Amino acid sequence: MGHFEIGETVVAVRNLGRVRWRSGIAKGTVGIVVGVDWLGDARVSFTVDGSMRTRGETVEHIVADGDVRTLRAAPRRLTG
Repeated sequence: MGHFEIGETVVAVRNLGRVRWRSGIAKGTVGIVVGVDWLGDARVSFTVDGSMRTRGETVEHIVADGDVRTLRAAPRRLTG
């Protein structure tokens, strides 16, 4: 099972299939976890096709535990 939390910053550790009409998410692309399903897979928002002059397009992709690696954990919420 996945261990994702909303708000985590992740990086793709392999090329991730097709997204719409483009070739997909390239290895090394950074994204933010925006949702987690009941199976533990994460919905990640990646920015693709960006350059120094353009912002790029944001796409969401469902990823499994072995598809991405956490770069920065989400801030922990304290409950009282």
